[in-house]
Amino acid sequence: MKRIIAMLLALTFAASSLSAHEHHAPHEGTLVVLGKEFAHVEFVLDPGAGSLTAYILDGEAENSIRIGQESIEVVIKDTVPPTDGAGVSGDALILKAVSDVLTGETAGDTSEFAARSERLKGVRKFTAVISVISVKGQTFKNIEFRYPEGNE
Repeated sequence: MKRIIAMLLALTFAASSLSAHEHHAPHEGTLVVLGKEFAHVEFVLDPGAGSLTAYILDGEAENSIRIGQESIEVVIKDTVPPTDGAGVSGDALILKAVSDVLTGETAGDTSEFAARSERLKGVRKFTAVISVISVKGQTFKNIEFRYPEGNE
């Protein structure tokens, strides 16, 4: 009887561990999954500066992955705009590759992309589409997500 109870407890713990599989954004941003956990893009919005940064991460969202693109196009579809009513709906935002002397990352070989736009200032939420991104030989197109919810 004790064995049965122990087995039931072990199975319950294992099942709860499997269903609780979560990813945590290392930069405290929003995770967007590519494929079936193939990779992630983490977006970090700074509404005060009007900047959006994207970090390319592995399937567990733990390690950065360098990609060969020099830019990533993100089309902003809907925003929760600032109080003055300005928004960026329908605009394509081009996030450019960020070079880093410390990591050796350069345009065409980086895991970080960034853009700044006056029209992002004060924006807190938006719906967007990553037009195209290629990671480790796989190309993903028209990846829709909501910020800050993500797409997982």
